Amino acid sequence: MPDNDQPRTRLNNALQLRYGATVQDDVRWEVYSQGPLNATTWYATICIDEENYGHASARTRGAAQDAAAQQAYETLTRERFARNDL
Repeated sequence: MPDNDQPRTRLNNALQLRYGATVQDDVRWEVYSQGPLNATTWYATICIDEENYGHASARTRGAAQDAAAQQAYETLTRERFARNDL
């Protein structure tokens, strides 16, 4: 899969366009795991401007972050189209 098809890369590119150099000040990831080592579940939440834009759980850290990033990207895309419709 090309890098630009990766959910976290696609989200990062969209956020760079929106926030520029201050993107790190406006975006926060919360990632943690629960459960035994043989059945760990990872949870990832991405907050943009202190609002939850995506939350997911998966068997691996990367998969949880990818799913949360995909949700955030889709929300940002919907917001952009809603603003353009005004």
